[in-house]
Amino acid sequence: KFRLRQVGREIAKPTLALKHVKSALRSTFLPSIPSSSTSKSILSSSGYLQYILFDNVQDLCTSLRSVLATQRILEGVGVGRADATALSATLNFLIRDGCGMLASLLFTSYASKSFGRNVKRWKYFADIMVDIGITLEIVAPSVLSSPALSRWFLPLICLGNVCKALCGVAAGATSGAFQLYWSNKLFGTQDGSGISEVSAKSGAQRTVMGGVGLVMAGLLAKCLGRGNVGMVLWISLYCTLTSIHLMANRWSLKIIAFDWLNSWRLHFIVDQFLMNSKLTFSKLSTPKELSKIEPLLFLPQLERKKPMCPVEMGVSFNRFARISHHTSASLQTVMTQRQKQRDAQQKYFLTVGHAGRKREKHKRRILVALDSECSNKDVAKAYLHACLVGRELESTSKQHNDVEEIEIIKEIEAEAERMLARLWPLFEVSASNAGWNLDKTSVTEGFKLYFE
Repeated sequence: KFRLRQVGREIAKPTLALKHVKSALRSTFLPSIPSSSTSKSILSSSGYLQYILFDNVQDLCTSLRSVLATQRILEGVGVGRADATALSATLNFLIRDGCGMLASLLFTSYASKSFGRNVKRWKYFADIMVDIGITLEIVAPSVLSSPALSRWFLPLICLGNVCKALCGVAAGATSGAFQLYWSNKLFGTQDGSGISEVSAKSGAQRTVMGGVGLVMAGLLAKCLGRGNVGMVLWISLYCTLTSIHLMANRWSLKIIAFDWLNSWRLHFIVDQFLMNSKLTFSKLSTPKELSKIEPLLFLPQLERKKPMCPVEMGVSFNRFARISHHTSASLQTVMTQRQKQRDAQQKYFLTVGHAGRKREKHKRRILVALDSECSNKDVAKAYLHACLVGRELESTSKQHNDVEEIEIIKEIEAEAERMLARLWPLFEVSASNAGWNLDKTSVTEGFKLYFE
């Protein structure tokens, strides 16, 4: 009996120690879900475990290639050569870092307003930029072997650092949105109360993967630096790591299913809603379904996918008056009268205008000017209204004189307003049933009209 109890204790001790190790690892790398009984299922069903797997794989690929790029740059600035000086290497690094700083400032000024609306696209843009930057840094030392091309070494490493600087700005600007998403998804809240823990655990994961990447990159650099590795194998290895990096990022972003509408998502579900011939309650795509097909690249729309009548959201008063059929005086009168009606349901102004250039004078476009009190849900309503006007415009001929054109536009606008009064409640219910939050719609950073 004594031996059996002793053996039992000896077996139980490792089991208990293993539980403590698992608990310590879990509390270090995974968010602590309030309900411990369902924490494992929430982490799995939400897609968080798959997301961090792909995210850490792409981070590891970046670490491996970054060490190789650093090794190549050091070779390029003269490390190991008797004719190289510390001053020339220092100047090369100063110019390279200065270009990166300037690029980050200019890029922030240009794109900062768009980061919040196109989070996934900017994140993938950052991944592509870091790939281009690392590739340029690896290629740059190769031009030194040719006297005619050696002067391109400094521009190439500067351009590579510019790409990496753009990556840093875009990735840093979008990381908060992903952390907020996982905070709300895992903790079941909408106030982001768990974002600090998600951020801390993400930092711990990156620290470990960074350490693993350094060790693996050191071993890889040592193997490749012996000189007995063929160039074909070296290039194949680098291309494989780059491909894995891009695919892992793509897979991780497809897991993210935002429940708010940006320009692409809003256009998709409005088009889907209007495709319903009965124009009643329709089943719209859910955020999870739409995340699988949402584009991740900033590519121009194909002609067949472009709306027949372009919609301009957030148009300024001057542009609204200049290219619409209203005069400035009449437009100001209409807006002032509507502003006085405090119970007005429409917090925007919509009309049809022309393109503004002489050769495109008769090319119609829909203009939407937003009131200062216009909410995010009102923006979604305005876009649905614009699409209704666009559908009516497509069915009419464009060959009219100015007087006929204005009369037709007025009739179309009146008909679209009657349709909107019937369809907007249906669209609200359909979007809510699909899981979309219209109160968080983010479409444009354009102008808003203020009245005094």
